[in-house]
Amino acid sequence: MALTVVKTSALSGNINLTSQVTGTLPVASGGTGLTSGTTDQFLKFTGTTTIASAADNAGKILQIKNLASTATTSTSSSSYTATALDLSITPTSASSKIIIHCSTNTDNEASGRQAEVGLWREIGGDASTNVVIGGNSQAMASYGVSSRIVTSTGFVYLDSPATTDAVRYRVVIKSNTGNQVLFGANMGSNSTIILQEATVA
Repeated sequence: MALTVVKTSALSGNINLTSQVTGTLPVASGGTGLTSGTTDQFLKFTGTTTIASAADNAGKILQIKNLASTATTSTSSSSYTATALDLSITPTSASSKIIIHCSTNTDNEASGRQAEVGLWREIGGDASTNVVIGGNSQAMASYGVSSRIVTSTGFVYLDSPATTDAVRYRVVIKSNTGNQVLFGANMGSNSTIILQEATVA
């Protein structure tokens, strides 16, 4: 990195970069213009003829949380009911994004019924922040006009909680018809929630 400007007087033939070079070789001459750098950083152009150390600011996954459950939640309420998919993550930066993945099964138990799946978020243990995010629902289960339907149901949602406090996410379910529906049903199959903290380039 500490290549240097060549003194051209009295030189002929090949240049020895160890004995015939002094100072710092500038970018315009094929060097870096630097005498040192920062550990674990990269070099990038900060101008047309200047280079500097810089952190890798590309998007990346910083941490992952995971929860699987074989529990079944039943409800006939038209208001959201919490399921067993209840998981928290503490972002390392307020600028981080949280990616929420949910995979489960829903069962309408009979024709003419439909389940609706939503996502609650709570920040820092403050119940007043416990709100449905991403619109009224994340997923609508299949509607059986004339039959019972058990089907896979899931969603992916990108959240921006803007905090470094613990963020709690809960998958919730409600019935659109006032009749009982099931979440996580189908003979104890796994329901899963995954939380990923990510930086975005």
